[in-house]
Amino acid sequence: MRIERSAEIEVARPPAEVFDFATACETFPRVLLASPPLPGIVRAEMQGGAEPKPGALRDIQLTDGSTVEEEVLAFDRPVCHRYRWTRPPAPPLGWLVRGAEGEWRFAPSPRGTRVTWRYRFELSSVLVAPLALPIVALFRRWMASGLTRVRDQLERKEADTGRPTRSEAKPSEGRQPERER
Repeated sequence: MRIERSAEIEVARPPAEVFDFATACETFPRVLLASPPLPGIVRAEMQGGAEPKPGALRDIQLTDGSTVEEEVLAFDRPVCHRYRWTRPPAPPLGWLVRGAEGEWRFAPSPRGTRVTWRYRFELSSVLVAPLALPIVALFRRWMASGLTRVRDQLERKEADTGRPTRSEAKPSEGRQPERER
């Protein structure tokens, strides 16, 4: 059985800049923080110093001490970054989920860039669905928080350069909230 969750946000920066920041291994520990019971990312690195491209492997060290290996399936700058877990995660999530595939999409928008992050989970059994659904809901919130941090860090970077961000120039518009699909 598969379960899919997504989160999206708009960032007041061009797609190439958002793509480069959001997909950089150095960014993951800064934006994908622990949200108990879900671990955050401590470190991410491409195996053997490889470039992120289809077939390349990435090691993700988590705050709970476990690691996840991801295989890059697509790295199409500045449009799409897709990857999959090569093995189940550590328990307790590993008891519920056999594997997952993540996909980041970056599209031009009136505000700058619309980022959509989607995860497809393969449950270990249909019998675990009642337990997995609340965990996957928490995972979706974790994704939305990560996207908010991506937006905030990129827009703060723009503010630090002395140029007004769009939200500063038009305070009545404010920040757009994340949406679930």
